[in-house]
Amino acid sequence: MPVRVLLIFGVLAALCWTVADVLLVGFVQPNDVSFLFPQNLVEALGDDADMAALMLRASPDRLFWGVVPATFSVVLYLAASFGVYRLMRPSAFSNAAWGLLFCSYALSPLGHAGFYYVGMAAQGLSASPPDAQGVWLVQFGRFMGLLSVHWLAAVGLSAAGWFAVLLQIVRGRTVLPKSAAFFSPVPIGVAVAAVCGLFPESAVAASLGGASLNVAQLVFFSAALFFTRQQRLDMKS
Repeated sequence: MPVRVLLIFGVLAALCWTVADVLLVGFVQPNDVSFLFPQNLVEALGDDADMAALMLRASPDRLFWGVVPATFSVVLYLAASFGVYRLMRPSAFSNAAWGLLFCSYALSPLGHAGFYYVGMAAQGLSASPPDAQGVWLVQFGRFMGLLSVHWLAAVGLSAAGWFAVLLQIVRGRTVLPKSAAFFSPVPIGVAVAAVCGLFPESAVAASLGGASLNVAQLVFFSAALFFTRQQRLDMKS
């Protein structure tokens, strides 16, 4: 399959995942969770109280549609990883970079969909009578544990994989120009997250910040398409 087709798959996947992120976690963090949960629940939730409060922002339908576009398009990301591999010069390091990306995409559906279950548990906890809160607390904690393991693994592998790709670009071990390093998901993702973090009350910043990794990948795959098109034009001329 042509490399550019695989890169187009990457653009489509990044668009789907960006929309999914916005729907699933693109909310402004509440300043005071005590307005959403009684004090005993805030204490019981501990460090997870902010996450529970954040997930009360969305309706169950919004959470559902925040999952579907991502899980049904992950196959496009998996295919796109081969496109990234074919941009790099063959080497053991390139193989490792591709392996990290492929594994991160393989793990990402549960690391994403887990927010739905956390959100539904948080909403159940908020609406439950006092005598049922213990069950919902246990459920919420279990879902948070499952989410944390898969999300951290997927994001960690993705960061490592894209950093390896960035090194290959900087070292001139890809078909892309070295200037493509500026469009790598590593610097773009950090920049998007940092800028959005400056506007904690902005709904737009919350949406983009929650989708920063996929926005960064959208930028990279789009830039890779541009650079490979330019190379084809240069060869024709």
